[in-house]
Amino acid sequence: MSRPRLVFAAIAVGVFALDRVTKYLVVSTIPSDTERGPIAGVLWIQHLQNSCAAFSLCGPSQVAFLVISIVVAVAIVVYALQQEGGVWSHAVLGLVLGGVLGNAYDRLLHGSVTDFLALHWWPTFNVADSAISVGVVALAVGYLARRKPEG
Repeated sequence: MSRPRLVFAAIAVGVFALDRVTKYLVVSTIPSDTERGPIAGVLWIQHLQNSCAAFSLCGPSQVAFLVISIVVAVAIVVYALQQEGGVWSHAVLGLVLGGVLGNAYDRLLHGSVTDFLALHWWPTFNVADSAISVGVVALAVGYLARRKPEG
């Protein structure tokens, strides 16, 4: 296995594990619909069960979100295994995959996703949401940086 693919797998597993551990700690120590904090005056730990998508954006049913998560996860794995991209692109794909799997796991086993990071000026989120968001932004920035101007 190439180094970029090892990085991909390690980051995906690491994000998934961190997401599971943090959600477990929140669920086991903070009653649902309550919060602790603030931490440094800006961050609260707020235990919410979210049946919507990232950042509490609602739309399709839980089954649809789960199916979308599985399709995205399979597509990312197939792409990462077929492409010979560098460590950076595989690391970013690992972020997205780990986040997608973390939230899909919650949806499959619990029917909702545990969100707990609250800023009070942004929707409550979790480690998986953060990894997906950072990964997607990094993919977009990387794409735009590699794009050659027309002309």
